[in-house]
Amino acid sequence: MLAFFDNQEKRVYGILTVCNALLTLLFVSLQVNSLALFRLASSNNPFYLGFAIAGVLSLGAVAYFSSQFDWKKWLSRLLLIWLPGILILAYGLSASRHFHYIFWIALGMYVIASGVLVSALFIGKERAAENRIDSEALTCKNWFIAQGLPTLLLILIVTGMFFVFGLSRLTEYAAVDEPLWIDGRIAKYWKNIGERDWKGTGISDKPGITVALVTGPGTFFKSTKEYRTTHYQGEVLNLKNDVKSYYFAFRLPQLLFVTLFLPLFYFFLERLLGRRHAVFGFAFIALSPVLIGITKIINPDSLLWVFAPLSLLSYLVFQKRGSFRYLIFSGIFLGLALLTKYVANILFVFFLGLIFLEYLYHPKQALIPFTRYLKKSLEHLALLTFAALTTFYILFPAVWIKPMKLFTSTLGSQAFEKVAPLFLVVTLLILLDQWLNASRFTGVILSLFQKLKHTLAWVIGGIFFTAVSFTLLDTWLGMTPYHFMELLASPKTIADKSDFIGAYLTNFYPLLFGITPLVFLFLIIAPFFFLKKHFAESVALRTSFYLIVFTLLYYLGTTVNHVGAIVRYQIIIFPLAAIIAGITLEHCLTAIHKKFSLKEMPTPVFVTSLVILLGGLTLFLTPFPLSYASALLPAKYSVDVKDMGAGSYEAAQYLNSLPEAKNMLIWTDKDGVCKFFVGRCSSSRNYAMMRENGLDYIVVSAGRQSRTTKMMGGDIANNKPGIIRFDQYYTKTNPLFHILINNRPSHFVKVFRFEQ
Repeated sequence: MLAFFDNQEKRVYGILTVCNALLTLLFVSLQVNSLALFRLASSNNPFYLGFAIAGVLSLGAVAYFSSQFDWKKWLSRLLLIWLPGILILAYGLSASRHFHYIFWIALGMYVIASGVLVSALFIGKERAAENRIDSEALTCKNWFIAQGLPTLLLILIVTGMFFVFGLSRLTEYAAVDEPLWIDGRIAKYWKNIGERDWKGTGISDKPGITVALVTGPGTFFKSTKEYRTTHYQGEVLNLKNDVKSYYFAFRLPQLLFVTLFLPLFYFFLERLLGRRHAVFGFAFIALSPVLIGITKIINPDSLLWVFAPLSLLSYLVFQKRGSFRYLIFSGIFLGLALLTKYVANILFVFFLGLIFLEYLYHPKQALIPFTRYLKKSLEHLALLTFAALTTFYILFPAVWIKPMKLFTSTLGSQAFEKVAPLFLVVTLLILLDQWLNASRFTGVILSLFQKLKHTLAWVIGGIFFTAVSFTLLDTWLGMTPYHFMELLASPKTIADKSDFIGAYLTNFYPLLFGITPLVFLFLIIAPFFFLKKHFAESVALRTSFYLIVFTLLYYLGTTVNHVGAIVRYQIIIFPLAAIIAGITLEHCLTAIHKKFSLKEMPTPVFVTSLVILLGGLTLFLTPFPLSYASALLPAKYSVDVKDMGAGSYEAAQYLNSLPEAKNMLIWTDKDGVCKFFVGRCSSSRNYAMMRENGLDYIVVSAGRQSRTTKMMGGDIANNKPGIIRFDQYYTKTNPLFHILINNRPSHFVKVFRFEQ
C-alpha cells in the first residue's frame, strides 16, 4: 500500500495508519460487545480529542512530504492512512446503533472522497488516452458574444414573460395537496435541520427535499402554525384569513428559482443542437401554459420538470462533445430530480438504453470496436450515477444516518419496484458479458439490430404516430372505445377500468391537448423525418428520435405501474415535447427553403418573434394555465381532469360578496374554497351536523365529481339518515354562480343554494 513512498515516508505513514486504526478500534470497542476485549477506557470523551489530533497529524505529515500541492496526491495519501480505521468504524456502525451521527457522516464523507478521487483519476486517464484537454472551445464571454445580441434579448424577453405570467394571479389559487407542503412538510424539514434531527428530514415519500430547500425562505416571513388549516367537528378552520400573503411567501421563491434555472435549457440546447434549434425549443418551453401553471404551486412536480429534462439534455451534450463537465452536470441534475420525486429513476433505465441507441444511430460510433465503446460508456454511466447519488446524499440529511435510503430511493423505490427486477437482470447480464465474454453475446444482438436499425426507427416513429392519431380520432369521435376523461378521473385505478392498450393510449391525451396547437403540429410531424434513411446523421433529428423513445418508455412505465399519467404525473414530458417541436420547426423551415429554392432562410429572431406573439396571446387568454386545453380539443372535454383547485378562489369571492357571509355555512368538495371563504366551511359527510347548523350553500367542481360519487356510494347504498345528495349537484342546472375553467363546460365550479 505504501510502495510508492520513500523509506522515511513509509515509516511515518505506517505509524500513523497503525495509530489511527488502533485509536478507532479502542473507540469502537466501547459500543460493540464482540470487541469488548479491547475496552481500555470507560468514556468516549478522550477519543474525540484523539481523532482531532490524529487528523491534524495525518494532514501535517502529507503536507510535510509533499513538495507542492496536488490535491489528488494529498487526498490519496490521507485516504490510505485512514483506510484501516474506516473499515473498523464501518464494522462498528453496522454492529451498533449507539454511535453519534458524526461518525455516520464521517464514513459517508470518506466514501464520497474516495469516489471523487477515483472519478478524477478516471477523467485524467481518459483525457490522456485521447490526448485532449477537457474544455469548451469558447470562453463564457465569447459564448455570449457568439449568441448575438438579438438572440440574447429574445432569451431575456421569453424568460421575463415566463416570470410575468407566473407572477400573475400567483396568490389567487388554492391548490389541492399544497397544504401538505406549506402547512407542514417544509417547516418540518427546516425545524428538524435546526434541531439536528436528521432522520426527521425524511418529510415525504416523494421525497420532495428540493421543494423544502427552494421554498424554505418563506418560513422566515410566515409561521405555518399561524396559517395551518385544521378540522374540527367536520368543519375546516383557518386561523388567519390573509392567506394571499402566506401563499406569496412560499410561491415566489419557487417561481424565482425556476425562472433563474430556465435559461439553462437554452444553454444545453445550444451546446447540443446549435443556436436556431435552441431558441425555438426554448421559446416553446418557456411559453408553455402548463409549465407556467405548475410552477405556481408548491409541489414536487413544479421542480421535477426542470431537473429531469436538464439531466437528460446534459447527458446528450456529453455524448456529443465528450466534455466530462456535462456528465457531472447530468449527474447533479439527476440527483436533484431524485431528491424531488422518485419517478426520476426512469432516467437510469433510459441512460442505459441510450448507450446502445447511440451506438446504433451515431454514424461515428460504429467505427469504434463495440467492446471498447461499451466499456467506456458503462464507466461514464457509473460516474454519472456517482455524481447523482453524491448530490442526493449531501442534500438529504436522513441518508447521513441511514445510508440504506440510497437503495430505497433508487432501485428499491416504490416508483421503480416493478421495473427494478428487469433492469437489474439486464444490467447484470450486460456486465457479466462484458467482463467474462468480451461482450460477444451483447455484440451479436446489437449487430442484428444494426442491420434493422432503419426499420426499428420506422417502427418507433410509427408507434408514436399511430398512438397519437388513434388518441386524436378517439377524442374527436366521442371518446369511443376509450373514454380518456373517465379513465383519468381515478388515475391510480386505471387498470381496473381499461385494458393495457387503453391505459397506454390514455397517457397521450393530456399531452396532445395540453400543448399549444403549434407545438402539437410540429410534434406530430416529427416522426416523418425518421423515414429518411440517413436521418441519424443530424444531431438534432437523432435527439428528436431519442426524446420520442423516452416518451414511449415513460408511458410504458406508467402503464406497467397501473397509473394513468394525468398532467402532473407526466409533467417532465411537456418540455421534451417542446424541444421536439423546436427541432421539427427548424427542419421544416430548412425543407421549405430547399423545396422552393428560397434565397434566404427566415431568421431565428423573426420566427421566434412570431412564436412569442402566439404564445403570449395564448397565455393572455388562459387565466388558469395549469388547466390549459388546446383549441383542438372539443369544448365538451377538458385536459386537467384531476385539477389542482382551479376556480376555488373565484367561488369563495362570490360567496364572500353575499350578505352575512361571515355567518354562513357552506359545503365544498375541496378545501381550497375554505382558504378564501370568510364564513364557516365543511368538506365532511357529517350530514346531521350540517343540517343542525344550517347549511347554506354547496360548492362542487368537475375535478372532484368522481371522488365525491365514489365516497358517497356507501352512504347512498345504506340510505344513511339525513343524507345530503352532494353527488347530484354536479349535474344539477341553474347554479347561483358558476365558472367555466378556461371556458370549458366540462371543467366547472358551481355554487348552489342548499334547500332542505
